[in-house]
Amino acid sequence: MPEAIASVRVLHLLPHQGVGGLQRCVIDLVRHERMDGATDEIVLTDRALDTDGDFMAPATPVHFLGLTDARLAVRAARLADLAASRGARAIHAYTSADLLLAAAACSRAGAPRLLATLFERPSVRGFLLRRRLRRAVQAADELFVPTPALRGDWRAIGRDPEVRLAAVDVQRFHPQPSEHAWRGVFLDDPETLLVGSLMRATEDKAPEVLIEAVERRQAAGRPTALMLVGDGPRFAELKERSRGSSTLHVRRRVLDAPGFFGRIDVFALQCPDELVPVSLVEALACGRPAVVADSGPVAELVGADVVDLVPHGDVEAVVKALDGLHQRSQREERGFAARQRAVERHALGRLRSELSPTYS
Repeated sequence: MPEAIASVRVLHLLPHQGVGGLQRCVIDLVRHERMDGATDEIVLTDRALDTDGDFMAPATPVHFLGLTDARLAVRAARLADLAASRGARAIHAYTSADLLLAAAACSRAGAPRLLATLFERPSVRGFLLRRRLRRAVQAADELFVPTPALRGDWRAIGRDPEVRLAAVDVQRFHPQPSEHAWRGVFLDDPETLLVGSLMRATEDKAPEVLIEAVERRQAAGRPTALMLVGDGPRFAELKERSRGSSTLHVRRRVLDAPGFFGRIDVFALQCPDELVPVSLVEALACGRPAVVADSGPVAELVGADVVDLVPHGDVEAVVKALDGLHQRSQREERGFAARQRAVERHALGRLRSELSPTYS
């Protein structure tokens, strides 16, 4: 049993999916809350999170729930015991599965408040689990979504959530002079346009579209390279494809996400169903122009006026968009507008102010 301490304000539940956009959002939120004296802590509900790099504040307590194969009631009892031992006043969930878990834990007498900011569509299958999810949604003391695109999905489950836009640390993710350290390592031409994408290596991310667009530009005499960063089911395949290539470079992770954005010229994303593209918001905060698959959620989240929206799967449209960003002056103009939008709509300080009454 964990050692009892003075009352913890909020236990934040995080699933393990690598250090992705959701994880970075929550970890940055907790980091800043603790810097201002809050006693928030993190609970990993699946398995150990890979926290290489500067993602986790050194003094942030992190708990591993375990029992990943146990029944929901058993895992909920362990979470309830943890919350009691830490004196937690609230539990904050971010996925459907963790909302079910938190709701079961909070159903006990004297249990903490139940909060949820849902980064996904309702993702449980089967009549019984869906009914449980509906009850959990209705039981939540506060229910939020990080983008307007998700509001209707959760309204259909039984409750209309408030929108609290996804936010990033705009002090940590900020414009910096384009750093060409990578150019001496794997880029021969100093004029090469370096396109970067930070994403999970899954089928829906459609990396082939970006790869082909870069290869077409290179073949046409316009030096271009692509850096894909992200773990996932397709990582090994993409890594193998990059061997011996002068245009494709693949890495499992970067230890410094702001540094990654500082080294690329253009950010690109081709997932047609990206609901909360946190990496896109981070790129905008770093003043990087972006070429993104045209989907309603992206346009709603960041605005169609600050990114180049292209039809999903349209390689030629991606090529044309990259051609329009080849000159540094063009990238700087778009990057300035991107930074302004990120600061206005997605600054972590704004989200913290909005959440302050909820956490208090």
